[in-house]
Amino acid sequence: MATTAKKAEEQTDGGAKKGGKKKLILIILLVVLAAAGGGVGASVLLGGSKPAKTAFVPPKVGPVYDFGQITTNLADGHLIQVSMSFQLGVKDLAADVSPLSKSLTSIAINDLSAWTYTQLLSVAAKQQLAAQLIKDFNKVIKVATGKNEITGIYYTNFIMQ
Repeated sequence: MATTAKKAEEQTDGGAKKGGKKKLILIILLVVLAAAGGGVGASVLLGGSKPAKTAFVPPKVGPVYDFGQITTNLADGHLIQVSMSFQLGVKDLAADVSPLSKSLTSIAINDLSAWTYTQLLSVAAKQQLAAQLIKDFNKVIKVATGKNEITGIYYTNFIMQ
């Protein structure tokens, strides 16, 4: 009789140990899923609703227009030489932008001349300059074509001395 009681006790202890291991494995699995999937896998595993699928929509971009090179002085007397290309919108406006190149060059010189050498050393300043150029260029292009068509500027050369 003592042996049957001992066997029953071992079975209950073993069952508790197995249940504890299962819980630990489940907790670890949930933590890994939450970390790897941002909580998506854990919410699906726990019976939450499935995440909605969002379709990737590529940005609409048109051709790239080579604007050329500009050399001018910065506000502190340093020299800058910049070559850039414009990312045009969906519609190809290269033919419409070409006659505006003298106006756009003047705008670029004015915008560049407002900066100092030290200011333009940072990447953030170059991005801010590009945003300002896009805004100012699109004002002229909008008057001529009715649309803001420059969506991005790529520096192909950026030398300061």
